[in-house]
Amino acid sequence: AQIGRVAAAPARPQAPPGPDPAKVYAVGVAGAPSIGPATAPLTVVIAYEYLCPWCNKQRQAFTQIGAAYGNDIRFVFRPFVVHEPAADASLAACAADHQGHFAEASDALWATAFDKRAYDRASVENAVASLPGIDRGRLRTDMDGDCKAWVESERGSLLALGVNATPQVWVNGRPVPGGYKPLEALKPLLDEELARAKERIAAGTPAKDYYSDWVMKKGLRRAEVASN
Repeated sequence: AQIGRVAAAPARPQAPPGPDPAKVYAVGVAGAPSIGPATAPLTVVIAYEYLCPWCNKQRQAFTQIGAAYGNDIRFVFRPFVVHEPAADASLAACAADHQGHFAEASDALWATAFDKRAYDRASVENAVASLPGIDRGRLRTDMDGDCKAWVESERGSLLALGVNATPQVWVNGRPVPGGYKPLEALKPLLDEELARAKERIAAGTPAKDYYSDWVMKKGLRRAEVASN
């Protein structure tokens, strides 16, 4: 009887194929929290959520990557809420960014929401509001206002780019398949894109315009999946 029930159960749907890693996608960065200089020749974007253990590992890898590439790299963080309990943490991170404290708030959220599994609104709010320089009243207003609309719009934008799980990383608009990647796995792509960017900048593209000119203007606007 058990075998019969298993055989009769519908097959688990497979995740759709992701975007083509050989292509460049117009992965927006405007309005998203970032760490590193806007003029960096390398822009690494991550779609993430605070309930994702592999996103936490990727965040830790970013620390190593940032140390290795210095001012040549910036990281941009775009929320992709898969599990509803993670929503308040994304709202709090957005609201903290409005006050110029994204990096500290994000660390606090990983230490509180993720490590302690404290995803309720009060715990999330207290974790961020206790940081130096944070205005609790403004934090609450932004979480319930602009940030709520922004986090919802981010999900739609990222779905259009083929995101179906977290973490999803792009390097200068090129998607990295397979989720979490440590420094050694990302280094070949980072070095390739860094060399290409420096060549184009040397040829006349202003460093401040590199991402907009070569990724946003030339990249694909919607997911184009790789052929099997």
